Amino acid sequence: MKILRVALVAAGIGLAPLAQAAIIDNGTYTTDTGLGLDYLDVGLVRSSQASFAGGIVFAGRTWVLATAAQIASTWSSATGLPLSAADVLSADNDMGAAATATLISLFDGVTSDVGLSGEQVIGDFTAGGGSIDGYYNYIDGGRLAVHNVFDDSHFLGDIVGDSGAWLVSASNGSNGVSEPGALALFGAALLGCVLRRRGAK
Repeated sequence: MKILRVALVAAGIGLAPLAQAAIIDNGTYTTDTGLGLDYLDVGLVRSSQASFAGGIVFAGRTWVLATAAQIASTWSSATGLPLSAADVLSADNDMGAAATATLISLFDGVTSDVGLSGEQVIGDFTAGGGSIDGYYNYIDGGRLAVHNVFDDSHFLGDIVGDSGAWLVSASNGSNGVSEPGALALFGAALLGCVLRRRGAK
């Protein structure tokens, strides 16, 4: 009986990661299960700050500008770095090459984009005939870019012009635990309680 209890505890520990936040690349959008948000790939939309400020409808869903706090939480989950809103709002946060590559991979659906001086950037629109303003993408309060020359992200308070945007929408069913994982955790806990009660008799 004691061995079985130990096995159940070990199984619970093994299943624990299923209950944690995950960042899932769905192609046209990226899901943060911890926040319950989907990020629209910013390379897919081009408009003006005024348009983004009130939210836009894309693929039948309403998308609004992400906040620095939301982005910091998502970037932290994606990269493993302890990033804060202040890091996101920094003019130079030195995330490093690995983190920068991860973010570009997750959030840029247009992988051939290059920005100023040849950086691969998230949501640049020069390849599609747009202006270099696409190098930065709007968030709540300014413009934010991630690029792979200096391995960092840059934030500017300037919100004038045309560009892409860090846009989020509430995700459907994104509680951070897959259904099989949730059932396994519940079953292991229930069995453990039953065995403990029997052992106490």
